[in-house]
Amino acid sequence: MNGKKYIPTRDAEFNEWLNNFCDNLPAIAQLVGLPQNFVTDVIMARVGWNTSYQASQQIQLQAESAVETKNWCRDDAQEKVRTAVNLLQPNPQLLDSHRDLLSITVRDTTPTPISPEYVMELEPPLLKLDLQSGQVTIHFGVNPGDEQKNAKPDGIQGVKIWYHVGEAEWQWLGYDTNSPYMHNIDLSTCGALEYRAQWLDKKMRVGLFSMVAQATVS
Repeated sequence: MNGKKYIPTRDAEFNEWLNNFCDNLPAIAQLVGLPQNFVTDVIMARVGWNTSYQASQQIQLQAESAVETKNWCRDDAQEKVRTAVNLLQPNPQLLDSHRDLLSITVRDTTPTPISPEYVMELEPPLLKLDLQSGQVTIHFGVNPGDEQKNAKPDGIQGVKIWYHVGEAEWQWLGYDTNSPYMHNIDLSTCGALEYRAQWLDKKMRVGLFSMVAQATVS
């Protein structure tokens, strides 16, 4: 241990080291002629250390226990508060003034205005066509292949649908709020039926055109 720090830094290790030192010091001091008063000073210092160390350990254990109890009580209180609030919030007799007094969420009843640019910033709807005798079923939306997972984007009312046959000009077909849209067709029509759509926001502002979807009638 020559040249190394021999007194441990950690309290638990120091406690063990000091007790060992004090247990062996009297006999060694007598052998080498160390005056008794130095031995007595070290022994008394150990007494003071042991008293304070044990008290500190006890306080630390109590503090840890108190923190655990506090955390458990907080979790319990929060759970019971949430249960009460979940029962209170839908109650029609609960006013916003009551919510303010309880410092719980006051529902925002003022609709957030929709930016005029919002609908133009959205990716246009996707189209999927199902062609049957005399009818084209136009599935539209973010996931037209699965109507169970095809909710409209927030703030969107529906779509505006356009179509044309062959080289004819595009015509407005109609608008719909929920996919799919049914287009009844003249069976005498021959050629390529093409469709495209635009999102409509709740103020009937239109977005970008979708890619063209094609159905051939023969």
